[in-house]
Amino acid sequence: MKKVTLKSIAEKMNVSTVAVHKALNNHKGVSEELRKKIKAYALAVGYGVKTTRQVMDNKRFIFVINKDFFLTPSEQYYSNIFYYLSGELSKVNSMLQVVFSDDVNPVEKLKSAINTLKPDGVFFAGELSAEIFKYVENITIPSLFIDFYSPLYSLNFMYNNNYQTAYKLANYLIEKGHRKIGFIGNINKTDAVSDRYFGYLKAVNENGLPVNPHWHINENIEISQVIFDLPVQDMPTAFICHCDAAAQKLYSLLSFNGFKVPDDVSVVSFDNTQLCENLLPKLTSIGPARDSFAKKAYSAMIDIMNKKHVTQQISVILVERDSVKTIIH
Repeated sequence: MKKVTLKSIAEKMNVSTVAVHKALNNHKGVSEELRKKIKAYALAVGYGVKTTRQVMDNKRFIFVINKDFFLTPSEQYYSNIFYYLSGELSKVNSMLQVVFSDDVNPVEKLKSAINTLKPDGVFFAGELSAEIFKYVENITIPSLFIDFYSPLYSLNFMYNNNYQTAYKLANYLIEKGHRKIGFIGNINKTDAVSDRYFGYLKAVNENGLPVNPHWHINENIEISQVIFDLPVQDMPTAFICHCDAAAQKLYSLLSFNGFKVPDDVSVVSFDNTQLCENLLPKLTSIGPARDSFAKKAYSAMIDIMNKKHVTQQISVILVERDSVKTIIH
């Protein structure tokens, strides 16, 4: 491929190389209309864009995440993303280090980590405090938020649409003949859980199905210390759990109360972690492929380091296993 130069851009735009230089460097001497045309063409042909090796070789990155999201033994959602991403970076002699965040002085902890480790880029995983987002808006280090999106901040995001994903999952159950569908997850805990809940409600309401408040267990049961009861006197035929670990806990609660999965109650969930294959029956779940998520995050960071803005939705896959019964009406 022929190298793109100031001269080749000038010839293509039928202007002088001086005009191209002024336009690309925001100097006076060219009209605003011509400046925009030159910049657009230069961007389209990749002028000034560094190669992957130039951008990512021998760099240091940090992976900022809430400790609870990363260390839950049964979940392994974010830890898998971290390991796949670390593997991608190791191919270009770069390293990725975990930095834990929590709700106690999150910005101060982040500042300390940045000052100590001096990263070339930062990956933020999952939902973090509002203080973090506001702080990152005002720093120049290339940053990408993985598995989270907010329209309130001018930042780089890569995420899956939890609302639409839950809508798809609920409709899957409806297509399987389920008319009484419950939801398990604390909608006050994170945006991800609330988005999933409201996506479920959209599907249920669209199909004219009942919404029984007793069928919503507003707890993240996989970590909750709160005592709660299943609606054993009026059980739904299916539950949507906010994550795979919650589904695992539900399996135990159902068994304790004499219900079998999927004969009596079907169960589906989000994230599609390895846990789904380990449960009996194997769990139907929806989520992104972790290796794909990591590779896309790696590519997005290259774009960000090349001064591009990233807002990218990740596709999800629904993996059918053995935890859903078809009901014939």
